Amino acid sequence: MDEKFLSGLRDLLQEQCRLPPLPHGWLSTSAMLSAHGFDYGGDFFVADLVETPDGSSRLSMVLVDVCGKGATALPDAVQFAGALRGLIVAVPEDQLLESANAYLMKQPSDESIATAVQVVVDLLTGSYSIRSAGHPPVLHWQVDAGGWEVDNARGTALGVVEDPHFSVSTGVLPPGGALLFYTDGVVEWHTADIDTGIDWLRSAAREAVRDAGMRALPARILEQVTRGDDDRAVLVLARE
Repeated sequence: MDEKFLSGLRDLLQEQCRLPPLPHGWLSTSAMLSAHGFDYGGDFFVADLVETPDGSSRLSMVLVDVCGKGATALPDAVQFAGALRGLIVAVPEDQLLESANAYLMKQPSDESIATAVQVVVDLLTGSYSIRSAGHPPVLHWQVDAGGWEVDNARGTALGVVEDPHFSVSTGVLPPGGALLFYTDGVVEWHTADIDTGIDWLRSAAREAVRDAGMRALPARILEQVTRGDDDRAVLVLARE
């Protein structure tokens, strides 16, 4: 693909991957690394902040990993990101992944497949819900234990079947709590066993929090992941 064209797509995708300003007491930070030596990749997130009738704010966010690697995934990522930005404000939160799946099922390519994880957080109370579409599990920072625990939300990857299933997990983030989101390239780069990779991530993320805090965590994690055959992304949402 033409370098100028790819550069334009990359800038457009990066524009999509911006969180709205969060209220005092909340922190979000992310880092991304594309496959091999590419400056382009197919991992992205979209987010929107909604004011609720009771005066609080609700953050709705989706982290996505599209099928493909590096520059080959970029056009599909840009197109899907645009669609998700429309869906995230147009459909109820419990129908977002179903709507995203229906969108991908209508695409002409058989490779229009993606994994995703959706989180909706009440920024007043800290209550949240998580839904997963074939994505690696979210990690929760346990304030008292000082470690990361694995969330139990599971589901079908997007664009695979007409009637996917998505379970939902719920909880409340206390002050000092955090959610850690990542794509499979983060936990599959050094082993074929994803469970081993998740155990490694839990340990590395615990050390990163201890040494540098939540704000530096995504970059610290990706510093330990060499470029390989997959794009990778890490995102943290923390209640300070």
